[in-house]
Amino acid sequence: MVVTHTKDPDMTKNDQGGRSLAPHGGGPVDEPDGKMLRDPIALAMEIAGGDDPSLDEFVAFRRQAIDLKAAARNAKALQNEEFRLSLSKELGDDEYDFACGGLQIMALSLVALVATWPADDLDQAEAKLALAERTGALHHAHVKDFVSSMEPTHARRLRWKRAAFSVPELTLPPAPSAPQGYSRGLANWPLERWDLVEGLPLRGGPPTFTHNQVADWVSFAKAAPDLDHLLGRARKMFETCDRLVALAQRGPDNAGELMIAAEGARIAGYLAAAQVMIWPVHNRAALALKKEVVALVNLRGEVGDPIHMQAAIRHVTADAAWIKSLPPDSRDRLAFDWSELV
Repeated sequence: MVVTHTKDPDMTKNDQGGRSLAPHGGGPVDEPDGKMLRDPIALAMEIAGGDDPSLDEFVAFRRQAIDLKAAARNAKALQNEEFRLSLSKELGDDEYDFACGGLQIMALSLVALVATWPADDLDQAEAKLALAERTGALHHAHVKDFVSSMEPTHARRLRWKRAAFSVPELTLPPAPSAPQGYSRGLANWPLERWDLVEGLPLRGGPPTFTHNQVADWVSFAKAAPDLDHLLGRARKMFETCDRLVALAQRGPDNAGELMIAAEGARIAGYLAAAQVMIWPVHNRAALALKKEVVALVNLRGEVGDPIHMQAAIRHVTADAAWIKSLPPDSRDRLAFDWSELV
């Protein structure tokens, strides 16, 4: 797939004060060029073995090495390409709207994967923080002569973004140190732990690859999954998670393995919920299914699921309302009654 980028080894060097661990191997977000366009969440879920995974499959799903840095870079690259394509398309061209929609769907799927997956190591934490910055989760400080004001809707969106990309699981090391008197390479001295946009084409200008792939992206945007099936999967995964936790609390010999499997089931449930909310199927039945997902995620908030997973669903849902293949009058109907727990 042409949107995939291999890792630049220079981006993980620590010879200029940066801090990053060695990158993971490949995975579902790192497809080679030339393959059919596929939903990255569906690819990540393949290791779980369908709708009724075994205990071993849940554990393997949770322990798979998801390369969140590759996912974040691909998400940013797709967002940039969608912006370039939207600037170049002819007005009123529905095919280009669907191609833009396909780019947005895949980008949001990668965003959901980055936000939902727990931060197990520093690489994954860096990916979350870098994507948070590039998606506007950090509200920049105002100058002293500017009166700060913020609408409640905007404040709520910022809260969701910050929670979605938070990394409370880790204590982060210091940011890159400042250059010393003997330091060289100052033009490229790192300003942050990991630069998400280094090596990517600039955001503006003509499209870099979709002008030769419009039909493929249109087909991808129109190949929506069965949302009703995904809602059923989300429910079953959450029920499985709760059952596994209850079994682990009885103190069996494999209690640790049961808890890992429970976390895998929980992640699978949130990823299925994200798919329902991202895909721009807009009819009465689809809207009803999306409202059921909202009620389900609100309930998971009462249960006490991790805040970043709940916020990830809210965040991608809000962004999915802007997918260009949606009818122009649909956005108002894609505002949902979320619990204020997050």
